[in-house]
Amino acid sequence: MKIYAGRTEIPKVNKHIPTYEEMAAKAKEEELKPKVQQFVKDKVTFSQEGLRNAKEMRGYLNEKGLNNRIDLKANLEELDKQLHLKSMDYTNNFLSEMQQVMNEERAAWGSECKGNSFDTSLTLMAKAYQVVHDRIVDEFARDDRDTTYIFDEVTKAQREETVEDRLAELNHAYDLHTTFLAASKKAMAQIKEAFGKEKLSEKPEDIEKKTKEACMEAVSEKNLERLRHKVNSFHQYSLNLSIGTHWRQVLGKVW
Repeated sequence: MKIYAGRTEIPKVNKHIPTYEEMAAKAKEEELKPKVQQFVKDKVTFSQEGLRNAKEMRGYLNEKGLNNRIDLKANLEELDKQLHLKSMDYTNNFLSEMQQVMNEERAAWGSECKGNSFDTSLTLMAKAYQVVHDRIVDEFARDDRDTTYIFDEVTKAQREETVEDRLAELNHAYDLHTTFLAASKKAMAQIKEAFGKEKLSEKPEDIEKKTKEACMEAVSEKNLERLRHKVNSFHQYSLNLSIGTHWRQVLGKVW
């Protein structure tokens, strides 16, 4: 019994109920009929865009040697390299990571590293470099690290990325940041002389050069070792710079 929209359909009663002999005869008749193979038409279709994408992918696989008729193991290895190929520029990432470390250091030390003086700014910047530097070294030292690949700028070939490659990118990011910083101190010196009527003891070009030298010396190996030590005060980091008291005072005025 079926129900449609609240209405009941009364089932029809068969007037003739076939006997066992009739059912057996009909079954025998069905067995004697010739078997005809039936085909079902596939109603699935592909758009022109789908066909074009499939053709392009097949061409890419053939070009890259990923066709499974060549070598399945080699294909999987090549695919793994492609998935782990470093395709982004880490420069901006490193600058953002360093800024995050500086923010964390300021929050941890509070009033001890408040402000943007020459010593505070340079120490924070060097500490951030040291933390990111050591993170890279630790990552490449892990046994469970996934191997990454890069394109060699010299040979133009794909090769395994090394810790030296990653540190070179960190150094590039640091170099860009400190070059901009040095240029800004030169501009500040020019502004003080032009608008503040303040005569500095050193030329703006020399201030730019000395700022860059100080930034690079701040992340020398001897200073990185000092920054790795556990201290009870932010001032105990105390970078070892060879610029002298005079230049500390000059840079302090434009910082």
